[in-house]
Amino acid sequence: MSGRDMNLIEQLIQGIKTGEKKFNEALARAKEGYKVFGCVEKHLCITCTGQSLKKGTSELTLGDNIDYMTQLLSDGYSKSFKLIYIDPPFFTKAKYNATVTIKDKEGKKKHVRHLAYDDRFDRNLRYYIENMAVRLMLMRELLADNGLIWVHLDWHSSHYVKVMMDYIFGERNFVNEIIWCYKSGGSGKRHFARKHDTLLVYGKTGKYTLNVPKEKSYNRGLKPYHFKGVKEYKDANGWYTLVNMKDVWYIDMVGRTSAERNGYATQKPIDLMNRIILASSEEGDLVGDFFSGSGSFLEAAENHRRRWIGCDNEKIAVSMTKKRLDLKGADYIYNSEEGNNLSFEGLDIECISCDTLESGKLLCKYMIKNFEPDIEFGYIQLRDCEIVKEALLNDTMQFIDYVMVDSDYNGRFSCTDIFDENYDNITVVSKDITAFIVVDIFGKGYFIRKDNNLNEI
Repeated sequence: MSGRDMNLIEQLIQGIKTGEKKFNEALARAKEGYKVFGCVEKHLCITCTGQSLKKGTSELTLGDNIDYMTQLLSDGYSKSFKLIYIDPPFFTKAKYNATVTIKDKEGKKKHVRHLAYDDRFDRNLRYYIENMAVRLMLMRELLADNGLIWVHLDWHSSHYVKVMMDYIFGERNFVNEIIWCYKSGGSGKRHFARKHDTLLVYGKTGKYTLNVPKEKSYNRGLKPYHFKGVKEYKDANGWYTLVNMKDVWYIDMVGRTSAERNGYATQKPIDLMNRIILASSEEGDLVGDFFSGSGSFLEAAENHRRRWIGCDNEKIAVSMTKKRLDLKGADYIYNSEEGNNLSFEGLDIECISCDTLESGKLLCKYMIKNFEPDIEFGYIQLRDCEIVKEALLNDTMQFIDYVMVDSDYNGRFSCTDIFDENYDNITVVSKDITAFIVVDIFGKGYFIRKDNNLNEI
């Protein structure tokens, strides 16, 4: 065995040991009543007390997932998750961007790349394994005895993580290695085209629940077999039987022209998320994604009436997720560690008209009169900074991604309406104080509120 091979093995072992030490430290904090995150926004009709998550409520959190999972354990969520899916960094040793579109002064579309997350880990395998190990150990504590965890990886790290998960969850609790095949990406002249990702599936015990769907298996020659007791079917291609789905899945990626695409570099297709959720959980089950990115898993969970919990530490990713969920009419609370991190400057909203209804409430029409976004250029690729600076001089309104409205603001923001267009005609029914959070295309929020006398307060 070469010295290089031994070095990799040593890094793997030391990374797991250090990760386990950090895990034990997190458990100790959980037992002491660890509390870092609090509710800063309510979305739609849910009830939020400002305390910890109440069972039955979905939740999205901006922050480090180690801290958040520690708090969940402190709040009594051990063995509560029927399904955990994660799409963590793959140890690609690269940075990944979210791409947004703005227009120059001639009206031409320009793509601007903003940092989504950093997958470099100082290019150190031990550091990567350490970071993954502590998180997977916390997820093991959160996973129900009859639950499943799906870890989404690719060729960069799946072999390392497989060994680590054998240690954390036990070799006997390995369930499947799913190969997700797709058409896009992965071409090269010095290797076969890399056209698949790997999903490692583990249970916590042998009592896991898995609903394996059926798929078509075409007969040889596409002709009927006439086997006794075997039901056969025919379609335009020929004769087939229904068999348990295989572990190689062909699902298209989110293409560049797909209506589903939101610009996030590693966005996963809803169809893939649907298959995982339907196979591994039932309606009403609690499911989680602690590397939630732009929210594909959470949107699919919402569509299938699962209770979900999501977490990501990147502002732009969480902003994309909130928009997706709000447009779906999802009920959830939004947590962060240091309040809402909102800007209270750079925004002016004017009331165009305000009419009193029979109920005594006000039908108010607002318009965004002025918007001056505070752009953090350090997260934008250097070659794109000039595009952004020029656009700021020409049209700042194009930097608005969406607007959240609380039509009955009482000191804690509760999103009752969302607008992603027509910012000169924001019509809401208000009772007393109306509050607005304008979110820019890079995920930053800007807050303003108006009273019934149409004054800014």
